Amino acid sequence: MKKSKLIRVVFEPGGTEVFVPAGTLLSKAAAAAGMAIETPCGGMGTCGKCRVIVEGTTNAPDSSELSRLSDSEIAAGMRLACRTKITDEITVTIPDESRSRVQKILSHGVMRDCEVMSGITKVYCELTPPHLEDERAEFERLADYLATKDIILRPNLNVLRGLSALMRASDYKLTATVSGDELIAIESGDTSSHCYGIAYDLGSTTVVGYLMDLITGQELGVSAVMNPQMVYGDDLVSRISFATVQDNGARILQSAAIDALSRIASALAKVAGISLNHVYKATVVGNTCMTHLLLGIDVTSLGQSPYVPSVCQDITVRARELSLPFSPEAKVTVLPNVAGFVGSDLVGVLLSSMWEDDGRTRLAVDIGTNGEMALLHDGKTFVCSAAAGPAFEGAGISCGMRGGPGAIDSVIIDDTVKITTIENRRPVGICGSGLVDAVAQMLDAGLIDETGRLISPDEASNLPFAVRNRLVVTETGPEFVLATKEESGAGKAITLTAADIRRLQLAKGSIHAAIQTLIRTAGISDTDLSQILLAGAFGNYIRVESAIRIGLIPPIEKDKVISIGNAAGAGAKLALLSEREMELARKLAENAEHLELAVSPDYQMELMDRMMFARKS
Repeated sequence: MKKSKLIRVVFEPGGTEVFVPAGTLLSKAAAAAGMAIETPCGGMGTCGKCRVIVEGTTNAPDSSELSRLSDSEIAAGMRLACRTKITDEITVTIPDESRSRVQKILSHGVMRDCEVMSGITKVYCELTPPHLEDERAEFERLADYLATKDIILRPNLNVLRGLSALMRASDYKLTATVSGDELIAIESGDTSSHCYGIAYDLGSTTVVGYLMDLITGQELGVSAVMNPQMVYGDDLVSRISFATVQDNGARILQSAAIDALSRIASALAKVAGISLNHVYKATVVGNTCMTHLLLGIDVTSLGQSPYVPSVCQDITVRARELSLPFSPEAKVTVLPNVAGFVGSDLVGVLLSSMWEDDGRTRLAVDIGTNGEMALLHDGKTFVCSAAAGPAFEGAGISCGMRGGPGAIDSVIIDDTVKITTIENRRPVGICGSGLVDAVAQMLDAGLIDETGRLISPDEASNLPFAVRNRLVVTETGPEFVLATKEESGAGKAITLTAADIRRLQLAKGSIHAAIQTLIRTAGISDTDLSQILLAGAFGNYIRVESAIRIGLIPPIEKDKVISIGNAAGAGAKLALLSEREMELARKLAENAEHLELAVSPDYQMELMDRMMFARKS
């Protein structure tokens, strides 16, 4: 297959350059340059918020642009970034009002106690300088001293190269850092109290890092960024394609992931007032594709049936091998995967929330574009993954957006329609939790029937005027108005269309069908579930009653459904702080029984049933 060249794009103000494949949307190129543009409609071309000024040749304006931009604006070079494809070198000016608002990123997770056993030891040493009656080599001199502290020392060539010079420069007063039995760093003077590690959750959309004190176990800071790989594909399939088809595609994606980890590390160090040279250990969790790309491992097999990874076991490399800004010999460990689309992020969830069999039957669900779930029953853990699409992140929805300021995040329909938005801004779109809330409320109000059909205004005579008045019919069909043009901050009404509801049905049907397949495999029923644990950002912000009402999760008692936040990140922290927890993570991954839904007749049967909504009780 012929590979395409990369094209240079310059963004102003600032002169930031980025190189992207021909045909890349301008909005995605901007994100790669760290200058993300506001797209409340999810890049559908319906909001007109992503206006930019382009100098150079691109594709001709499409119908969305022609309907939202005047002739004079187009003549001046104004375009919609979400509809403009890059075909040649261009310069783009982004007006301030078009710059993206910060997305609400989930960083906290339920963290259990563990004994700190990181495997990293720092010891301040005051050594006797060599003389004619003591001609021991420099390393043996240090090793003999540490032996008095019950530490057996093994040399590291990279550290040895600078050992003699540092010893002499520090007058033989230095701090040795040992990982297990290996000398991984030496520093002049007493730095024994400065010993840190970073735990990462490398998500396909967001990346979160936690700075931890490896002596006390205390969390010193948390930082998060949007994953810069998004410019090369919103979902895993498109990133696998980019990695395997584009020239240097895999290397570009690896560099983007490393850049995200490095930026987070720098932000954490700045806030905590520490040196990154004192970071000696890191752990990473993520889906299988993300961790393969980070390590530079070929992802071709993940894009071809039967979708097997190159490796499942945990991998440890040195910080210098990934050009991470830590102590060069710091150990960076990627936790084990389970299968091609069940990664170490789910292992992190198991480690933090389902690490022991206490006799209860528990279900953990982490919902995103790819839903991962685990069922613990009778000493066995069954796991699977299901494609859900981007609807839960607000993408692909006519007025959808990610969970940023101005996103509708909850809806109540009674005699009227009440909404709330993130940061209490005027509404500019609707995010995933708001979408689920809206559809649940519309089901209860009778605006949607059990098949997912949105009723017409003629069928709404029994509804309160303030509700039925929001049913409108456009050339594409019926829509329900959540916020009028006057109420909106987007310059247009925020609506839900029949197509939006269908997309949600497909997404929730896939997740619930996967859950039911796990339940069938375990030989139990919904009533046997003691707990449902909702992990991740979507699970944290969603209203439980709404999730049950639309049929996203089984209909159990509300108090049995618990949001556990970024449980994957919590698992990464546990593995960072304790070698015992790391060993437990390995066992959890090894013992998990993976169900491949693509060959499961139960899943296919359940999928058809679970796309329907329950009748109003």
